[in-house]
Amino acid sequence: MTDDYSEVFLRFGIEPQDSFYPYAPVFRGAIGGVAVAVKRTHSAEAMGRWVRHLAGAGVPVVTPLAGPYRIGEDDWVAYPWIDGRAYDGSPADIRAAGDLLGRLHAAPDGSTGLPGFEWPGHDAASVEEDVAGLDKVLTAYRPDLREQVLGRLAPLLWSFMTTTLPAIRDAGLPAADVSLDHKAVNLVYGAAGPVLIDPDNGERAPRLLDLALAVLLFHNDLPGGPARSFSATEWAAFRDAYLAHVRLTDQERALWPAALTYMLLEWGVWTAVHGGEVGDWDDPRQAAFLADLLTADATRYPI
Repeated sequence: MTDDYSEVFLRFGIEPQDSFYPYAPVFRGAIGGVAVAVKRTHSAEAMGRWVRHLAGAGVPVVTPLAGPYRIGEDDWVAYPWIDGRAYDGSPADIRAAGDLLGRLHAAPDGSTGLPGFEWPGHDAASVEEDVAGLDKVLTAYRPDLREQVLGRLAPLLWSFMTTTLPAIRDAGLPAADVSLDHKAVNLVYGAAGPVLIDPDNGERAPRLLDLALAVLLFHNDLPGGPARSFSATEWAAFRDAYLAHVRLTDQERALWPAALTYMLLEWGVWTAVHGGEVGDWDDPRQAAFLADLLTADATRYPI
């Protein structure tokens, strides 16, 4: 990996190294005596405006110390290295994570210019690819769940473009600048609570979808963490902390089950299918998480 990123190491003045994060290139170093994490970003100028706006509003999030620099086809930044601990799955940590998401969604708009959420346009071939991908991983790793999962998700995938998508897309739901990646692995906990250390998937999107994504994938890619999505009790703690900052509209509450279905079909299915390509199903913890994700039901997460 070090040979592929030699220009990155040179530009930021850090030692050649392997990424310490398995799913994307992220490197440690020091700039001006300050420990940093160097990583890719997107829409770099808008991203910088957004995180600085959040920080100015009191939301705990990293802001760039160096960059962005265009290197090859990617933009790279250096964020300060945040000392602290990982999420421990405790009720207090869950409440703190929900509180942080609520504060992020409640932050005043700052005209940051983040890119808008892109609505999908699936054809029959792409749906068939999703169904076949699910069939493949379930047959290989969880044949006991194959009939149950495909029996429920395949019809939803086939009807997505005519039911779930327009229900969410055409509703005019309240939008916010969101990370679309509010997961435990992207938070570092300190004495004052969690800090968002990976904001770089940020977009302007319906806040309800960001909340739904957090519910489903908060425990994804979390070594040593709970091997499942939120339990009903955990969700209640996360939800109540979130709702202390955000007043959902009646329409958002009515569309909550559809939002969960949307993110399960668009992000959850991709996570499970992609997991078969990168070895996630060979890891017992991650495999258990993926199995729970695919069997998650909206009734577990009342709003």
